[in-house]
Amino acid sequence: MFLKSRRLDNLFFATIQKSGSQWINAVLDDPRIRKFTGLKTYPQHRYEWDDFHKNFPKGTFVPGLYMSYPLYEEISKPEKYKTFYVTRDPRNVVVSWYYSMLKTHTLIGKVGKYRRELEKLDFDQGIHYCIDALSIKFMAVRTWHDNRHDPNVLFLKFEELTQDPVQEFLKIFNHCDIKIDKQVLEDVLQDYSKNKMREKDLANRGAGAESHYRKKASSYKDSFNQGHYEHFYNVTGNLVTYLGYPE
Repeated sequence: MFLKSRRLDNLFFATIQKSGSQWINAVLDDPRIRKFTGLKTYPQHRYEWDDFHKNFPKGTFVPGLYMSYPLYEEISKPEKYKTFYVTRDPRNVVVSWYYSMLKTHTLIGKVGKYRRELEKLDFDQGIHYCIDALSIKFMAVRTWHDNRHDPNVLFLKFEELTQDPVQEFLKIFNHCDIKIDKQVLEDVLQDYSKNKMREKDLANRGAGAESHYRKKASSYKDSFNQGHYEHFYNVTGNLVTYLGYPE
């Protein structure tokens, strides 16, 4: 059943890497969801510092804003827009980013540079390298939390999105004043489950790619040693507790 709702001019999606962006993008770009939002997905680009579009066409969902809040503020906003920001425990971002840069991420942008460096290091050294490489991105995360009271921005946690995706996606649609059929949403989310997304990715990569995938996601609790913890907190300060995660 199609439920008519007030149309947004733009929906912006900001986050930090390794926080489910490809999955979220796929859900919101699905034709069954676009039927309700009325938004076409704007092609994702790499937005670094001031090298990004400050104007986006109306009627678009704009994903992949891996940037600070001050840089996001420089984007020209239409009359009707909403934004959602997804964060993740930054310690798990480090571990996931390590495996992505070392094994699974396609070789675009700076990925080749990171991979070459990580291939020279053992796991212990590699985690230290990733903490340093992500330091600026973690500073950008802090700027979003500094502005968490912005009424146009909905703040979500990756962990809660994956634990209860239906309710968390409903929060996004409610934030945008978009009425959506819950059953349709459930069907779409089922089609974009982690296993199905993985199968699709493996099919696109071809034979032999299975060896790059871990049997289960690694947690910082299984990966960090005391030296990693000390280095991480020296670099990020109180970011973990500031974002509402337990020490």
